[in-house]
Amino acid sequence: MSASAPSVSGPAAAGERSWASLLAPLLLVLVLLVLALAPGPASADDDAQRWSLRDQDGNRWSLRIFAQPDPDYPSGDRLRLSALTPGVAVDHDKPLLISDGAGGSWTLANRSAELVPAGESALPEGSAQFDMAALLPRPSDALPLELSLPLAGEETARLVLGAGETQALHALRNPVAAT
Repeated sequence: MSASAPSVSGPAAAGERSWASLLAPLLLVLVLLVLALAPGPASADDDAQRWSLRDQDGNRWSLRIFAQPDPDYPSGDRLRLSALTPGVAVDHDKPLLISDGAGGSWTLANRSAELVPAGESALPEGSAQFDMAALLPRPSDALPLELSLPLAGEETARLVLGAGETQALHALRNPVAAT
């Protein structure tokens, strides 16, 4: 005589089928939502690289690296930092300082004026943009980098870049010298 699992029928089986019939569409919706919200590869019209960071005070920042697309401004790679924490104001007149902890340091010129169309002067309080032409020689892809971003009121936000951000800065093409 062989032992087999008991057969379930009746209301219990119907209850299990109804849970299964509800669970499948719910899982499908959840998967679609995750795919819709997940960052995907850059599209042809947006070749920028983006990351989220936190400074020493826990303020959230967006770091974006991209080629300047506006023909009204000089071409070249830009690094943009935007505060994701409300109430953080950057200093649009001072450069961004980058250091690698092993003696390497770079000063990137502030290009925050490029954040608005040429001729306008109202700059966004929480965003600053910097010219990456001075990032030579490129930083090592093995050392963490610290960004010192001047804030309004003589304060400084310090952001430490992780491996992905550091490797992206290291891999940037060298700027082409104007002839």
